[in-house]
Amino acid sequence: MELRIGRVAKLFGIHEETLRYYEKEGFLSPEKNPENGYRQYSMADILLLADLLFYRDIGIPIADIRRILDGMPPDAVTSLIGEKRQDIHCQIRRLQQSLLKLQRWEAFHRESLSHMCRFAICPMPSVLVHKKALVKPISGVSRVSCRQFVPWPRELSFFATFSFYCNITADPVAISRYVVLDQSIAADLDFPLQASDYLEEAAERCLFTVVEYDDDWQAMLAPLMRYAKEHSLTLSGPVYGRQSINDYSHGSMREYYRVYAVLASQ
Repeated sequence: MELRIGRVAKLFGIHEETLRYYEKEGFLSPEKNPENGYRQYSMADILLLADLLFYRDIGIPIADIRRILDGMPPDAVTSLIGEKRQDIHCQIRRLQQSLLKLQRWEAFHRESLSHMCRFAICPMPSVLVHKKALVKPISGVSRVSCRQFVPWPRELSFFATFSFYCNITADPVAISRYVVLDQSIAADLDFPLQASDYLEEAAERCLFTVVEYDDDWQAMLAPLMRYAKEHSLTLSGPVYGRQSINDYSHGSMREYYRVYAVLASQ
């Protein structure tokens, strides 16, 4: 059985140029009809092309395909396929992580846009904080009063969120910036966390809004504190911010944070 190039291309659902490329690369050597010069593909060519397309479809590089077709032993081919399988697993994991990040960012963007200058009473979503980020006051009081940046494992940094913390009842009030990991995201990670290295940061009842970050905490939190006063809500002191939007539309970056001000017990 001998087939012309158009028939072979249609049989495999590929372009004729693809067949010419593989011929140029030395993978295929169809004979030419002496009467009209048309390429004629034999059954051996068809079987070779089927293998070639299979290896390309599973992502085997051309250089490795050349090694296979040049006589690589079957056990070595099996190992090569296994390596490619592992590589695809890694790619899938990276894509799944990207999807989680995108889903979270989209939700944060929507939430932030809908809560600009608006307020709600709700829990603060649970996050994980590395113990090294927690700094006790110089006075020796046991209550943790500030935070600091600490290095995060490379595999976790993809899910980290920039945050800020201040206690408006402290004297003086100081804003500390640090990094957290959302519990909701951590629960979906393939790699285990060393629980002994992290603490949960959460609050049951907070006044929530979205603000543009400002090192001047009074200016940044003024709308929130005004709302609390107008609605007879008592702020207990701790205020947490979780970054959700970086806005570059004004010629410089503006940071917007979801803010959770812990309310005093009723």
